[in-house]
Amino acid sequence: MDPETPNISRIYDYYLGGAFNLPADRERATVIKSVLPGMEMLARFNRGFLRRSVAFMVDQGITQFLDLGSGLPTAGNTHEVAQARDPHAKVVYVDYEPVAVALGEQILRGNPNAVMVEADARRPDELFGHPGVRGMLDLDRPLGVMMTGVMVFVGDHEDPVGLMKAYRDVCAPGSYIALSHLTDERADPETKVQVHAMVEAYKGVIEQLYVRDRAGVEALFDGMTLVEPGVTLMPEWNPRPGLDIPTGSPAHHLGYAAVGRVD
Repeated sequence: MDPETPNISRIYDYYLGGAFNLPADRERATVIKSVLPGMEMLARFNRGFLRRSVAFMVDQGITQFLDLGSGLPTAGNTHEVAQARDPHAKVVYVDYEPVAVALGEQILRGNPNAVMVEADARRPDELFGHPGVRGMLDLDRPLGVMMTGVMVFVGDHEDPVGLMKAYRDVCAPGSYIALSHLTDERADPETKVQVHAMVEAYKGVIEQLYVRDRAGVEALFDGMTLVEPGVTLMPEWNPRPGLDIPTGSPAHHLGYAAVGRVD
């Protein structure tokens, strides 16, 4: 774990006001925010959608979750929301990044119903064969799959629709998949330039970020039934009146979100 090298999981933790970040992470985050001033709020919109979608799934009877590309399990993440509603809810966090996994294991120590697994979400066959996944989740029962900010790392050349189908096919009927995705489709010209500058600023931390329009996000839910209100802007997916983040930020239009049901 090189403290001098910025890490995407710790950068995201910093955006969310977490404590698991280092000076190198905060320095890169400052650069990114300088080219996209709404970046911090975008991260908070994304986390707000995760919290609301997890709560929705628990209310539908989901008792086990698979959080893909999770980063650090901090700042009101899946296990905190699910287990606040159902103390017996089980959560498997998955990340391919060793720093996130190492820190995640420390954070979850002492929680018998939450584990951190090192695996690549782009390889579902290997992921579902991992003993950490098999030991915690019953794939014959409905599952809540969290893909918040994950498909942004999957290019069209990697067949994102096929990847989503692979997860859908493993899920038992009655499962749900929550997904959020970076977009610039509804941004003004200045903000579009900022989004692409942000993508460039992330290079050196990650390989590539991909931006998709609403049609591209809807295509990922092929074969599933979209929960109302369908594919919409992140802060507009079933907000809680008076409780969620105000929507006056330019970042309001920079992320799509949806939840699909596996029938």
